[in-house]
Amino acid sequence: GANVTGVDPSVGMLANARLPEGMRVIEGRAEALPVADSCCDFLSMGYALRHVADLSAMFGEFFRALRPAGRVCVLEITRPSSPRATRWLRIYLRYLVPVVARWVGRSRDTPEVMRYLWDSIEACVPPEKVMERMRAAGFTDVSRHVVCGIFSEYTGSKPVEPMKGRR
Repeated sequence: GANVTGVDPSVGMLANARLPEGMRVIEGRAEALPVADSCCDFLSMGYALRHVADLSAMFGEFFRALRPAGRVCVLEITRPSSPRATRWLRIYLRYLVPVVARWVGRSRDTPEVMRYLWDSIEACVPPEKVMERMRAAGFTDVSRHVVCGIFSEYTGSKPVEPMKGRR
C-alpha cells in the first residue's frame, strides 16, 4: 500500500529500470531531491553514499523531504576498523573478485569495475563524519549498525515538531 519512488542521477539507469506496478523512478540527485517538502515517511539510500560530493547538502535534503517522525536509512560498505581486515578486504575486492568476475562474467571491463569498488570504499567518508553530518542536519536517534565489519546501516529520525500555541 505504499507509494515508492526511486531517484537516480543516471538517465541510462532510469531507462533500464524494471519496476513492479505502482513504483516509479525519477531523475535527480541526493543533494537536490526533486520532491516536495515533508512528503516522505521514509528515505533510503543503498551503497551510493561514497558517490555524494556534499553530505551536508544530502542530509539537509533528506531532512527537508521527510515528514516529522520520518526515518532515514543509509546503507554503505565501509572500511573495516582493523588494518588486517582492511588488507584482506582490499585483496579480496581488488584482486580476487575481479579475476573470478571476469571468468564468470566474461567481460573485460569487470576487473576495472571491481577495482573501482574497492577504491571508492577506501576513500569513503569515515562513519563518525557521516553520523556527525546527520546530526548537524537535525536528525535525532542517529545510530550506526555494522554487519560483518563492513556493512554499515546509518539510521536517524526527523523529530516531531511540537504543536504551536500549546503548553
